[in-house]
Amino acid sequence: MTISPQRSGTTAVTPAVEAFLTAPGTAVLTTLRPDGTPHLAPVRFTWDRATGLARVLTVGTARKVRNVLAARSARVALCQVDGARWVTLEGVARVTGDPDRVAEGVRRYVERYWSGPPNPPDRVVVEIEVDRVLSLNC
Repeated sequence: MTISPQRSGTTAVTPAVEAFLTAPGTAVLTTLRPDGTPHLAPVRFTWDRATGLARVLTVGTARKVRNVLAARSARVALCQVDGARWVTLEGVARVTGDPDRVAEGVRRYVERYWSGPPNPPDRVVVEIEVDRVLSLNC
């Protein structure tokens, strides 16, 4: 097994990593609870290479949202795995209910997953400003 150049922690994304991040898949989002313990949640997400943003649609009462809101600078990790291939996106997360930003999250979700996401009340988007990309076998 070889580790890709992304292992060094740069934000460069190879075409193979890009393809992996834009094909339908799920990931695990890791946030930290106020007591410092990790909270892991399976999520669907989208990746926007142009802006370096990963987006996760959810509700404002979700544990992951509360964890991000409780931290001054919430660092999170989003890891997508398929067999022996994986990509982890790390960065600072913020939560917004801004209708335009949520709509952009929905648009990108439909583009990636070919169907609309659930539409619960209090829907928000967690936006992750990716500053580190790690990968293996992509």
